[in-house]
Amino acid sequence: MNTTEQLSFSLPLSLEAHTIAQELCQGISNSEKAEQVYLNSLAVYAVDNYLRCMGFDTNWKNSDSRDKLAIQLMDVADLEVKNIGKLECRVVLLGINKVEIPPEVWESRIGYVAVQLDDSLREANILGFVKEAAPSVELDQLQSLEDFLLHLSKLETVTSLQHEASKIIKIGQWLEGFFDAGWQKIDELLKPQQLGLAFKNEVSITRGQKVDLGMQIDKLSLALVVKVTSDNAEELSILTQVHPFENTSLPEGVKLIVNDEFGEAVLEAVSREEDNWIQSEFSADLGEKFQIRVVYGDSEVSKEFEV
Repeated sequence: MNTTEQLSFSLPLSLEAHTIAQELCQGISNSEKAEQVYLNSLAVYAVDNYLRCMGFDTNWKNSDSRDKLAIQLMDVADLEVKNIGKLECRVVLLGINKVEIPPEVWESRIGYVAVQLDDSLREANILGFVKEAAPSVELDQLQSLEDFLLHLSKLETVTSLQHEASKIIKIGQWLEGFFDAGWQKIDELLKPQQLGLAFKNEVSITRGQKVDLGMQIDKLSLALVVKVTSDNAEELSILTQVHPFENTSLPEGVKLIVNDEFGEAVLEAVSREEDNWIQSEFSADLGEKFQIRVVYGDSEVSKEFEV
């Protein structure tokens, strides 16, 4: 394996690569279709090996390009990257200066990778990628492999955050002493002077969690705080606040939104200039689900709760 001028990545197509390709072609009587399947398989094999070398987990066996029926019905060369999505690996033969992308793979892909095969089919050269589908893309318009890996890393981060946010928080169990991971005691999360009056001298259970909106330079760190009080066996009172995590005040325009179990917004608080915190208070019945969203500009963090 070797890199060439940091523009491409070459690797040999081993006996294993050709064995897989031959197995996928078995039973295909149309020679043109069989050749298409064979070359597509080699392209996916190359990208699969490249990504595993770069530290990404893949699942080729769960991709349409390993499904006997799918490859006969479609021109497909997909590769599932675990916890991220499906890539399309498109063949480019020597002497051809563009990569063709068939219409049947224009959706449900996180990117399209161009793979050049030599005439002997002994070596594959991964040239670059594009994020969006087009009927054809000139090779000199491809984005670099460095951009490709950065693209996958960003998607992996976003997917991980979405997965974490989608976990249902069993808020009713807090009163029984069982707390979801990541929710800290309020005095461990915020300084005493940051706490609102609603949280002082309370015997109710209060927990908080740091949330980050945006990425890198534009990242805004906030604290989401939730207090749970048991009014009776069937109902909880819930008070939630958003605090600045490090600064003394919130920027203008931070939104704290409470959605009901049907996704409808029922409460919304918006920070004004130099607000120390914003809050919403409501009650929820046993078994009821709701969502708390913290929004700033185009960035959002949401948490799902169940009483």
